[in-house]
Amino acid sequence: MISVLLVFLLFAVLQVGLYVYARNVIASAAADGASYGADQDVDPAVGGERATALISKGLGTGEAKRIPCAGSTDTDRASGLTVAKVRCRGQVKMILAPLLMPLRIDVAAEAVKEGS
Repeated sequence: MISVLLVFLLFAVLQVGLYVYARNVIASAAADGASYGADQDVDPAVGGERATALISKGLGTGEAKRIPCAGSTDTDRASGLTVAKVRCRGQVKMILAPLLMPLRIDVAAEAVKEGS
């Protein structure tokens, strides 16, 4: 009985570790995509594509398909400057399939658009 609980605890710790790793990769990809989309001659939508490509490199193609990223232009409320925004939303695959709990990720990053 104790061994079953220990195995379950081990898988739970592994799942938390994978979730934190995936979130860090996705946050970094979104920030890089926003920075890329903020360049003067670049459409901010391309920043979303770049973030998706970086997620594919960091987590694999299967995970990248579950976590699409979209780039857009927005206005910063405090300064009124134009910003490039990249938002990535999706779900991370579970190790413990019987739980069937979706682990959702929603990350957004902004960078001030050059020339604004």
